[in-house]
Amino acid sequence: MQLKLKKRGTITLDKKISNGNFRDCYSIKEDSQICIKKIKSNIGFKQKLQLKLLRPQINHEELNLYNSLPNDIKHYFNPVIHAEKNILVSGRPVDYDGNYSKTLLQHKKVSNEHFWREVKRSASLLAKHKIWFFEIYKGGNVVVKKVSKDKFIPIFIDYKHIGWKSFPIQINLLLDSEKERKFFRIFNKTIKRYCKAPHLFDLPVNSKNIHQIVI
Repeated sequence: MQLKLKKRGTITLDKKISNGNFRDCYSIKEDSQICIKKIKSNIGFKQKLQLKLLRPQINHEELNLYNSLPNDIKHYFNPVIHAEKNILVSGRPVDYDGNYSKTLLQHKKVSNEHFWREVKRSASLLAKHKIWFFEIYKGGNVVVKKVSKDKFIPIFIDYKHIGWKSFPIQINLLLDSEKERKFFRIFNKTIKRYCKAPHLFDLPVNSKNIHQIVI
């Protein structure tokens, strides 16, 4: 399938990389360093209604969100390059050896200590700024980028779920205290499920101890 973008001309969708509630993600033939998120044509009625009423500019939301991230945490987030009504263009993380980086979900377990120290730092910085991206620590949203043989870093590839507008709607997330609670609940689940360096963490991690335990 070919798409015509305002700033990039015609591109050709290649393989489907992943799928979400509202969008599918594809590689493109013309550039291996980027990928395309395209709004699905066959989403359910409730999702269509939610997009129309609550998130009509979902792609521009994500672009604006990336651009507004504080400088001290921006490097943890996959860059959003361009947005249109039905299309989002973003980076595609690549390891030092030229292979595409895999998610935590694909790795299943990761023992690299540098990676988990950076995961802790990212959580500490997000807590400092009170940015409660509660779904970014889910296994499918964290890419393990290998910058060298011994050094891995986390890259967050989906970070739009910041509150009650997520699917399905969660009214309790109008409260910052609920956002914070969910942020750390998912963070701790991720550590238990994927981390093979548990000595780096004093679980459960929360807003009271996250700044103190970062190494």
